[in-house]
Amino acid sequence: MKKMIKTGKSELKKLSEISGIIKQSKTFFIAGHVKPDGDSLGCALALWSMLKRAGKKASVYCADGVPDMLKFLHGAKFIRKTAPKNAVFDCAIILESVNFSRMGDIIVPSQAKKIINIDHHSVFTDFGDVNYIVPQSSSTAELVLKIFEYMKIKPSKNEADSLYTGLVTDTGRFQQLNTNCESHIAAAKLINYGVCANDIFNKVYAGNSLASLNLSGLVLSGLQTAFDGKIAYTSITRDMYKKSGAKEDDSEGIVNFGMTVKGVKVSCLFKEESKNATKVSFRSVKNFNVLEIVKKFGGGGHKNAAGCTLKAGINSSLKIIIDAFKEKFNAK
Repeated sequence: MKKMIKTGKSELKKLSEISGIIKQSKTFFIAGHVKPDGDSLGCALALWSMLKRAGKKASVYCADGVPDMLKFLHGAKFIRKTAPKNAVFDCAIILESVNFSRMGDIIVPSQAKKIINIDHHSVFTDFGDVNYIVPQSSSTAELVLKIFEYMKIKPSKNEADSLYTGLVTDTGRFQQLNTNCESHIAAAKLINYGVCANDIFNKVYAGNSLASLNLSGLVLSGLQTAFDGKIAYTSITRDMYKKSGAKEDDSEGIVNFGMTVKGVKVSCLFKEESKNATKVSFRSVKNFNVLEIVKKFGGGGHKNAAGCTLKAGINSSLKIIIDAFKEKFNAK
């Protein structure tokens, strides 16, 4: 039986520091990483709403557009792409970013008097004045909920919806290996604040377009295995997007299908970003650490869910990754 993750003295100190900065600050810059997901956007919008309720001036920024499945989140239509070059904020809250540049070219550190860095990834850097990093947490949403609780602020229905979206997407609907008892406790609390789990499911997962399903069909028809069925891999080319009429956001979750093949320990999805750039996503079984692989290529994430980008074409990238796994599987 797994032990509950307790909030230790060091974490309480971080929460106290964050609370102090929030109370003292009047203007806020909030942003997550480029190519946003439910966790980074959900947390950003929950904090934005909470700060607005507290009479603060806050804005959420994102270098890339909001995915269609997340446009229902309260405040999503107010997200800005860039901040004025001469703007100076009392506080910048950066979510799920391995470094300051991970959120894109929006602001530079000197534009924020204080920086709060909140993350739950195993690969991180301490670029903030306060670095609230908890790798054993299943999502950043859990950490932001703790900020609400520490500050004795009850999330509104909209804020709870945003945090629950972050929680449910980053745990893969509570099916991924990062899911723990704290994940379910956080979910229970958010449901108590008014979240309808079925409603969030329908908005995030049950609104697929025909084009997205056609894309999944094209990609899965090319699924292959290596190392006696221990690795499953497939690719998404730019041509597949054109042929299916799908968007890049529609590829979310396809990497997980490889893990449903019996005997597979690692699933890899190769996405063609350009002729000389390929994004690779990984999922793995509990006892297989894919971070050991992605770190070699400057990537990051979690032990069982990680990714990296290679400066190579899709075919070359496939060979590079397969070669990298040879030692793990004692293959020639």
